[in-house]
Amino acid sequence: MCAAPAWRRWWAGARRCAALVCLIAAASAPASAFHLTDVQGQRHTLERHRGKWIVLNVWATWCAPCIKEMPELEALSHSRDDVVVLGLAADGDSLPNIRRYAELLHVTYPIVAGNEATMKEFKVNAYPTTLLFDPEGKLVMTRLGQVTRRELEARLPPFPVR
Repeated sequence: MCAAPAWRRWWAGARRCAALVCLIAAASAPASAFHLTDVQGQRHTLERHRGKWIVLNVWATWCAPCIKEMPELEALSHSRDDVVVLGLAADGDSLPNIRRYAELLHVTYPIVAGNEATMKEFKVNAYPTTLLFDPEGKLVMTRLGQVTRRELEARLPPFPVR
């Protein structure tokens, strides 16, 4: 069996390198200036939360892993002053229904409503998905699947617990 010609090995390596560069650039790209309204009528923008870490958790009312991770996110939202947790309800339900659902689950962090355009903007294809933005607004983590408070805190700088 003969080895692949040198140019093929080089080309395969170059393609892998280009893909890696694209992934790194996408992961550190600034977020678009989102404008989301929570179930209480408050507007949330990237600029409003500038200087804080933003955890944007995309969920749906019918998603069992989404519901299971909410207590972890609730605990994180109360533990640090430098973190804002936002829940993005992505199943297209009405704000009053989402508000009732959040109340039933004892969620006190802001819940905003999303639609198909919002999902495309954040490149979300599965639930739950958690996005972490740094204080400058750069997307630094995208996590598909259920996330824990410990996993998120491992990505954050040390901060005294309140």
